[in-house]
Amino acid sequence: MLIKRRLWIGFFLLLALSLALPQTGLALTPASISILEPGEGSVVISSIHISAEVEPGGDNLIRVTLIDIKDNLLARKLLKVSPGDNETPIHFETNLAYEIPTKTTTALLTIATQDDYHRQQSLRSVTLTLETDGQASIQPQTPTAPWLTITEPVPLDILGGGQFMVCGTITPVNTNPVMFELIRDNGAVIGSAQLLVLDPGETFDFEISLSYVFVTTITDVQFIIRQASDEYPSNVILDSVPIALTP
Repeated sequence: MLIKRRLWIGFFLLLALSLALPQTGLALTPASISILEPGEGSVVISSIHISAEVEPGGDNLIRVTLIDIKDNLLARKLLKVSPGDNETPIHFETNLAYEIPTKTTTALLTIATQDDYHRQQSLRSVTLTLETDGQASIQPQTPTAPWLTITEPVPLDILGGGQFMVCGTITPVNTNPVMFELIRDNGAVIGSAQLLVLDPGETFDFEISLSYVFVTTITDVQFIIRQASDEYPSNVILDSVPIALTP
């Protein structure tokens, strides 16, 4: 009885929150993560000075990672922020030291956040040239329009029936398909779809059907939208929307 009571309480809380929120339009802007420095294409020397605006995730951790094209981990940093800071984006700065076996190499720098269940919440990246010595050349990060606007579903939507429509506007960053995934709190992927990209960098409206496996109770999921790199074994951009699914 206690478990059933908790499920019903959770259901009504989600229902109340979803009714309280506007039901038309979710612009994923401003971005949960905006890398300010170094900009795309910068030439850097260890250690890299990193500056960003970050809205911390549910676990209040910011993950900074540097990998090469063969997925070798060149540097990583995990930083804890104050729980009180996660209501608004915070200005985030750190230095990231690296070592490379050659004089120069290219690498992908990512900054990412996760929710309470360690599901990906947001990610942004820049491609860099790493040098062992010489002169750094830091490029400014050019402001860009939001890559994604989701109008359906909206945060805390409660959806049922085994499938739903995803609607919005997107500007893909490369030719890889845009991936849509539903992730349970245990990390299991219970639904996915792909949106093919013909013209990267071009903005277009889209509608796509997303099916998911049968659930027996109200299930919290992270609805993730992402694109993988066309060079590195990593995502280059990712955003998410928290929703709930019903049988």
